[in-house]
Amino acid sequence: MKSTPAFNYFRHSLFMRKILLLPFSVLFAFAVGIRNFFFDQKINRSIEFDIPIIGVGNLAIGGQGKTPLTEYILVLVKNTFKTGVLSRGYKRKTKGFKQVELNSTAEECGDEPMQMKNKYKEVFHCVCEDRAIGIPLMLAENPLDVILLDDAFQHRWVKPGLNILLSDFNAPFFNDSILPGGNLRETRNGYRRADVIIFTKCISYPEESIRKNYLNTISKIDGSKVFFSGLEYGNLIHFFSPEKKQKQVSDFKNILLVCGIAKPKYISDYLKEQGIKLHSLLFNDHHEFTDNDLKNIVSTFEKLNDENAIIITTEKDAMRLLKFKEKSSLLQDRLFTLPIKIKFQPEEKNRFDKIIFDFIEAKSPHNN
Repeated sequence: MKSTPAFNYFRHSLFMRKILLLPFSVLFAFAVGIRNFFFDQKINRSIEFDIPIIGVGNLAIGGQGKTPLTEYILVLVKNTFKTGVLSRGYKRKTKGFKQVELNSTAEECGDEPMQMKNKYKEVFHCVCEDRAIGIPLMLAENPLDVILLDDAFQHRWVKPGLNILLSDFNAPFFNDSILPGGNLRETRNGYRRADVIIFTKCISYPEESIRKNYLNTISKIDGSKVFFSGLEYGNLIHFFSPEKKQKQVSDFKNILLVCGIAKPKYISDYLKEQGIKLHSLLFNDHHEFTDNDLKNIVSTFEKLNDENAIIITTEKDAMRLLKFKEKSSLLQDRLFTLPIKIKFQPEEKNRFDKIIFDFIEAKSPHNN
C-alpha cells in the first residue's frame, strides 16, 4: 500500500514522540520492571484464592475490549455458576469496597461497573481498588462460585487462576512501547503471565499467514490459547424509555454521535457504513460530562435541523449522561445506546468457552 503524506506525517509524529519521551519511558520501564521482579521472585507475594478467579486485562491503555469480554464471560457462566464481578471502579469519586446497586451512580462506582449492573441486574458486582481486600469482602457477603476481575492484569497482589490478556489486533502490544512514549502499562514481555490472549477488534477474520505471524511473535503462549475476535453491534436501544424500545441505525438519516471512549473510530466507521449522515462530538475516555457539555450537545443537535434525528452514545457513556435525565428533555426523547459485543468465529468460540468451563469446574471447591 502506498504511503500518503498524512500517513507519513502521522508515523513521523509517533516516532518523534517516542524519541522525545524516551528518557521518561526508560524510567517508567525501570520502575515497573523492579515491581514485577519482586513479584516474580516472590518477594512480593500474590494471593491465590480457593475459588475460580478469572482476570481480564491488557498491556496497553484503553480501548482493548475488556468490558465486552467480561460481559461475554458473565453471560456464558452466570446461569450455571453463581458469578460475581469485581472492578476497580476507574475514575469513581469514592474509595474502598463498595457494592454496585441499581441506584448507584457512575460517580460512586465508575461507568463500566454501572453499565454491567444495569444490563445484568441479578449479578453481584462490587468495586474495590485493592482486589486482595475486595475478594474476601465479596465472599463474606455472597457465597460465589466464580469471580471475574475486570482490568486486573497489572494488579499482581492477586493471582487469578486464569489470566486473560486482550490486545487490539490493529495495534498489537508487540508493536508498541511503554508509556509515555508508547501506550503500554508495562513492557511487552508482560504477556508471558497470560494464560489466554485475545486479539480484539478484527475487521475480518485474519488470514492464516497473519495469524501465524502473530503466534510466532508471542511464541511463549500456547497457540491453542490465542484467539482472534471482532466486534458485533446490536440494535439501538432508547436509553430512557422504560420498555427499552429498539431501532435500527438505518431507520435514521442524521445521527449525532456523543462519546468519550479511547477508540471512537470503530464506532464511527460502523455508523458511516450504514449510509447515514454522521455528526460527532468526541470526548476523552471516561470523560465526566458537564452542564456546558450538555449545552454543546443540545446546540449541535439543533443545528442538524432534522426532527427525526437521534443521539447515539455507548453504553458506558450513557452511565455518565444519566445525571442529565431531569435536565434535558432532548436526552429523554432522543438518546439511544449502541450495544457492542465481542464476536468469535464458531470454532474459536467453542474452544474459548471450553477453556472457561473447564477452568471453573477444575478449580471449583466442590470438585476438590
